Amino acid sequence: MDCNRRKFLQVVAGGVVVGGGLSCVAGLASGKNDLLRPPGALTEPEFLARCQRCLRCVDACQPAALTAAHLADGLGNVGTPVLDITKCIRCMDCVRACPSGALSKVSENDLRMGVVVINKDACLTYLNKRRCRNCVNACRKLKAITLEKRRWPVVNAEKCNGCGDCLKRCPEYDKGALYLDLTQIKRFDPPKERVISKLASRTEEIPQPTFREWFGKRVETLSRVYGLKK
Repeated sequence: MDCNRRKFLQVVAGGVVVGGGLSCVAGLASGKNDLLRPPGALTEPEFLARCQRCLRCVDACQPAALTAAHLADGLGNVGTPVLDITKCIRCMDCVRACPSGALSKVSENDLRMGVVVINKDACLTYLNKRRCRNCVNACRKLKAITLEKRRWPVVNAEKCNGCGDCLKRCPEYDKGALYLDLTQIKRFDPPKERVISKLASRTEEIPQPTFREWFGKRVETLSRVYGLKK
């Protein structure tokens, strides 16, 4: 995507500030500071300063776990990526697609997207409705959730990386039986020297669409992100 395309997108997506203007006012405009960012995101001030609002990470996200922040999220956040942890599969395609360094090039093992908390007032097991082990079974790799006395699920906060696998398996997730403590998210400091990853320097080549393909997909993405199309 060339500079002209990016500027055009920012005009459409933001509807408020033209092109790189969003980056300029990011540190000055107020907005929500509790938005869940993609894996590998820098600390919020650095993330807002570096994010180009290009939506390449949104395009690269096959499970559609990323959307763009709205004006209601604050002027400085408009057009920045917001993560739905229940859809994220930690493929790290968003990290590889980011051209500005707003998403740090880290491995999945370094991620910590929060810590899962069990709400005993909504958990089926703690309510004595039935013995549910879905969260334990979903966490076999990390073993961050285990059974106490072979019955009660408990979370080991030191092992939990907030991957969200247990959230997807919990039958009472919509009722708040499991939720993420977002205060435990690990954000990354920027490198001492700012390095922008160019397309030509990446180890994995990302196919570049024609302008017609790019424009059609971008309009469809923006329509879905901003609620114009379901």
